[in-house]
Amino acid sequence: MNNLKSYLIEQLQLELPGKIAHQEAAPYRKVDYDKLDLFNVKHSGVLVLFYQKENEPHIVLIQRPEYDGTHSGQIAFPGGKIEETDIDIVHTALREANEEVGILMNDVEVIGKLSDVYIPVSNYLVTPVIGFINYTPQFIPEEREVAEIIELKLELLSKTEQLILNKIKLSSGMVLNVPTFEFHQKIVWGATALMLNELRYILRKTNYFFHS
Repeated sequence: MNNLKSYLIEQLQLELPGKIAHQEAAPYRKVDYDKLDLFNVKHSGVLVLFYQKENEPHIVLIQRPEYDGTHSGQIAFPGGKIEETDIDIVHTALREANEEVGILMNDVEVIGKLSDVYIPVSNYLVTPVIGFINYTPQFIPEEREVAEIIELKLELLSKTEQLILNKIKLSSGMVLNVPTFEFHQKIVWGATALMLNELRYILRKTNYFFHS
């Protein structure tokens, strides 16, 4: 894990591959960030948490409950909207992860961020915060926010060669073919797929796989 953390710290200081990675994974709307009105967007933060489980690096995802709304049942990183009491967007991501899956905020070492992702349907600009924790967490799902916790072995992401087109039914009833990841019989698409794809791009810069 120390090798992985050192590698990511180095890569996050370079120019991020967000633009190309996001374009590849975008479901149907290509966002022009140069024209985005940043003064009118809402802000949220999510936590991309790295930890070791059974001697393998993992990250944690959640599945949202089914409800009458845009993100019903979707796979996501723990996170949510910024609150007035939050110090910054990093605090938002840590606080939300604490509330949703029981992560202890002070135990997380934050090493950087991925590229922001804009979600047109909800007008949120989402900041993915990268953090490490030096033990295997015992996740506690918040029942109203989390239907299922998904512990994803990082190897499954780093060895993904390409995204898979799947038919997705939107909340409007429209059905589209969109780029997706498939993990543990779960389909990951939308903003979470954009973030995962950027992380995949960063990880594939090296042929070294991190077991330590």
